[in-house]
Parts: sequence; C-alpha cells; structure tokens
Amino acid sequence: MSGNPVIVSKVINASREELFEAFTNPDIMSKWFYPEEDMSAEVTNTFHVGGGYTLKMHGKNGVTYTHVGEYQEIVSPEKLVFTWNSDFVQNTVVTITFSEVDSGTEVKISHDLLPEGEMQENHRGGWTGCLNRLESTIAA
Repeated sequence: MSGNPVIVSKVINASREELFEAFTNPDIMSKWFYPEEDMSAEVTNTFHVGGGYTLKMHGKNGVTYTHVGEYQEIVSPEKLVFTWNSDFVQNTVVTITFSEVDSGTEVKISHDLLPEGEMQENHRGGWTGCLNRLESTIAA
C-alpha cells in the first residue's frame, strides 16, 4: 500500500511570508506550480480550512494533469496541510513547512500515503521540479 512519505526540501532566499503566499495565492502559484519549464498551470482556490483548490498543469503534449484537494490545516506563515488527488493518486496528504534558516527559508514538503515505488519517485521528481521553479520565480 503506502509506506514512507516522499520528503523534498529546499532553502530559498526569501521570507517565510513570501513563500507561504507563493503556495496560497493562485496568481503566484500559476507562475511556478508545475515541474517542467515547458509546462504551464492554472490555479484556483478557496483559501481556508475546509476550502479547496484546483491545480491544472498543462503539458506541451496537450495533456492536462488536474490535481484537487482540500485545505486541512493553515498556520501562516509556518505550515500548510492539504489533500492531494489526481488521476493517479487519491486521498494522499501534503504537509508543507516553512522554517527560517540563515540563508532564507527552508521549504519542506512531505507527501504521505503515496503508493510505493514509481508513484513515489514520480512525485519526488515533480515536487523537486516545482521547488526549483518556485526558487527561480521568487528570484525574478
């Protein structure tokens, strides 16, 4: 079934507040919330506990990957917890923490309840790509 969570983290030279907003404001999210350069995203959300989001990642191949979920915990600017559902996985949970460090903020993503193996590796790569795009978006 599901084992250990996929954990990805990155230190980004920005404040916790800036990065928290980058994960919660749909206008900002649409600029970076996709793993590869040649993709784009559309994001809508109702940002409160119990509210939901829809993230559509558009690939260059014409395929759209839709992700939906519900916000379960919001502690600004420290922590976000939301469900993550797509055509590939259902009822998984993502926890994002924002921790101050010397060179900025460590953004740590923990994705729980993913099926073992390829699905975990695909999501690890996806989250890593998203964090890299977030860093370049924030720096721009």
